[in-house]
Amino acid sequence: MKRMLTAALVGAFVSGFVPVSSAEACDGNCPKGHVAKEAAPRAATPRREAPSQGPADAKVTVEVWSDFQCPFCAKGGNTLKQLREKYGDRIRIVFRQMPLPFHENARLAAAASMAAAEQGRFWEFHDALFQQQTELDRKSLEKLARKLKLDVEAFQRALDSGAYDNYLDAEMTEARQRGVSGTPTFFVNDTALVGARPVEQFIEAIDAELEG
Repeated sequence: MKRMLTAALVGAFVSGFVPVSSAEACDGNCPKGHVAKEAAPRAATPRREAPSQGPADAKVTVEVWSDFQCPFCAKGGNTLKQLREKYGDRIRIVFRQMPLPFHENARLAAAASMAAAEQGRFWEFHDALFQQQTELDRKSLEKLARKLKLDVEAFQRALDSGAYDNYLDAEMTEARQRGVSGTPTFFVNDTALVGARPVEQFIEAIDAELEG
């Protein structure tokens, strides 16, 4: 399948970056972005442990690399919600963690979302995190866990123990290997869509895959 790239900001983690301004993706100095000189992001089979919605054998998989503190990722989260509503079980959505280091609470929020996933509540937690992006400190995350009626003690233990440190480290390693350099980065099967693109672009790509 020929890969289509519909965004201007695509690239890999390589030795040099060319700074460009971006209104659609968080990268090296969000909201300023960087685009690498070499390869575009590469599609791959998403890891089995990643939170997902929809059947594993769906004809179309939408994979998103995201950061809960990135404002453009919040827009991307709304796009996912629209796609879930439009396509239902005709597509599979897979969430990949890419907490950028200059977002001070992004990694903690990512770990908290995985602790919620362990209790079967990832997507509710996902939506709520994007709605409270200015409140991602530990106290706020625990408050959210109580609001969603999670087992708060288990939630706290997961955060205290660093239970998801290896998971998140592996996510960041894979992102570098695949040339995912900014958030949000989406893949619709083999098609890369970088940044908070209009939902119509996703619909066009998904429909092409469903009809192909």
